[in-house]
Amino acid sequence: MNPADYARMAEECSRQADAMRPSRERDALMEKARQYASYAKMENWVASKELEPPN
Repeated sequence: MNPADYARMAEECSRQADAMRPSRERDALMEKARQYASYAKMENWVASKELEPPN
């Protein structure tokens, strides 16, 4: 997947969670949204042209 896919999935989970009452399911969707957002950031970082190996 590319970063845009992960970002879209994060937004969708967040939107669904916002429409729900507090519950375990809502908490799980919010966690998924955070994870997908993190995946998007990591994918952007890994794909970065400025990325250099550690010294």
